[in-house]
This record gives sequence, structure tokens and C-alpha cells, in this order.
Amino acid sequence: MECRGLIHQAHLVNIVKTKTTFLLLGVLLFALKVGASELSLKLYGGGSWIQGGDLNKNIRGWKSFFNDRNISPYSSSYDLKELHILWERGGEIVYKLSPRFYVGLGLELVTGATKGELSSRLNQEQDYYNSLVDFGTIYLDEQTLQQPEYKLRAIPITLTFYYSFPLREGMRFFLGCGGGYYFGKITYEEDYQYDFDYRDDKNSSGSLLQYVNQYSSSGTYSEESSSTALGLHGRWGVELEIRESLHFLIEVTGRWVDFGNWKGSKNDIYDWEHIWGFWGTNSDRGSSEEVSEGKLRMVDFISDETGKTYPRFVFSEEKPISSSYAEAREAKINLNGFTVRLGIKMSF
Repeated sequence: MECRGLIHQAHLVNIVKTKTTFLLLGVLLFALKVGASELSLKLYGGGSWIQGGDLNKNIRGWKSFFNDRNISPYSSSYDLKELHILWERGGEIVYKLSPRFYVGLGLELVTGATKGELSSRLNQEQDYYNSLVDFGTIYLDEQTLQQPEYKLRAIPITLTFYYSFPLREGMRFFLGCGGGYYFGKITYEEDYQYDFDYRDDKNSSGSLLQYVNQYSSSGTYSEESSSTALGLHGRWGVELEIRESLHFLIEVTGRWVDFGNWKGSKNDIYDWEHIWGFWGTNSDRGSSEEVSEGKLRMVDFISDETGKTYPRFVFSEEKPISSSYAEAREAKINLNGFTVRLGIKMSF
């Protein structure tokens, strides 16, 4: 009897456990269903205009220095525009807190680039006459070509609180504000070519002598730096109902993000060749690679050639100290500006 009682008691316990398990499972499924009904997914893309900070200040300074230095008798061409336009795409999971309030967690990708070409040339020919037995012609041809490209990328993780209200049937207006954590990266790459050709065709005592001095180099210089920052944003826009649980979005976002403390590495790989002497009998060639780590810094560069001061980037391990630099500080690059986005919102 005692054994049967224990078996019966154990059976009742198993029944209670089973029912309790199914009850908890049912509550969990119900909670998930209720929670899911409050969730939405936003997918969007758009374009941004940014101020850019020191990045565009550096490009303006470079342009001024290049044009001031390459005046007559040089001929030159500068084509590197400032970086103001970025492209965005991303998504956001939205949880509805009440009929008018909701919160969103977003992940975005923001990218932009500017690429150009800078060239200069000095081509001269000059006759000289020292005496009846010492005269000739000097030829000089110096050319530079640079093809720089800046690429800027940011990955924001954002949190936004929204308030919305209906404008009319099928249309709602919303306002949002929040912040984000931004992972930033800037890459600079430049293909370059330099050619120097000097010849002296000399008539010395009736004999023709030619002295040659030629030098050429070509390579690729690159920098890659990363930074993180906290940012703020505000949003406003409208939702247009396409059908139940599907809306079309038009949104404008204002953003304030300032990156500093850019750290990374630089790399310079180039080949060179030198020919010199009478009839160019001497020659040498080689290749080189230079790699180092450091920070992206902003300096006021004082040019001995033009006598003016220009803002420019310098990548260095230590804070640069030189008579050519009036100031050196960490570079500041911002995403301050606005974005226009189009997207869809799907409710579950």
C-alpha cells in the first residue's frame, strides 16, 4: 500500500509538472506573439550633406598651396573636390510603446569618396653663350602627376525615441531624437609620378658634349585611420500607408558627430631610376617601401616657396615639431549635416 501511494504521488507530481510546463510555454508564446505585434522593421537609403571639418579644410589648403606654388613658368591643373556628399543605407527595429510613442534601434552604413588629379609641368629651353668655343642649349622638362582619393566610412549604432500623430487617414507625421555610437574610418590613397629631365648640349672647342641628368619615380602612398565617437541626431518625416502593415517613409535627419584621435598606419611603395653624366653613362635604380603607424594630425604649414600659411594633414607617430609648422593638433573630422531618406516600414 505504501509503495502504491508513493507511485500515485509521483504520478500526480509528473502531471502537475507537465501542466505547469505547458502553461508556462503558452504564456511565453502569448507574450512573444503580443511582443511581435508591437515590432516593426524599417529599411531605408538616402544621401547626406556634411560639413566635414578638417578633411575639407585640408583639401582647400592643398588647393591654395598647389595653385600658389605652380605659377608661371609652370603650367598646372588641380581637380580634387571637397567631400560633402555621403550615401547611407540601413535598418531599424522599432518597438511600439504606445499609440504615439515608440523606440528604434538602428544600424547604418555611411560612405563617401572624392577623387581627383593634380598635375604640373615646367618645360624650358635656353641658349647660352660664354665664348666662341663655349656655347650650347639647356633643355629642362619637369612633370608631376598625383591621383589622390579620400574615402570616408562610418557605421553608426543608433537609439531613437519617436513621437507620431496622424495628419489624415493613411498618413502620420513623426518626430524623433536620440544618439548613436559611431565607428569611423578614413582612407587616403595616392598614385604618383615624378619625372625630371635635364640636358645640356654643349659645344666646347668644336666638339659636341651632352650632359644628362634624368630622374623618375612612381609609386603609391596610402593612409588608413580609424576613430570612434558619440553623436546626436534629430529626425522628422511622414509615413504613408501602402497597405496594412506596410508604410512608405520620407525622412529628414540632422546629425552632429565629431571624430578625433584618428589612429592607423601609412604605407609608401615606389620605384625610382636615375641616369646622369656625359651621354648618360651612369645609371642606378631601385625600389623602396616605408611603413609606419601614427595619428592623423592637422598643421598650419608655412611655405618658404610662397611665404604663406596653409592648413594641411600630416600623418606622424609623434606630434610634428618643425619651423614649417605654426601649429600641430589632432585632426577633427565631422559628419555634421543632414540626410534625406526614403524607405519602407513593415509591421509584424
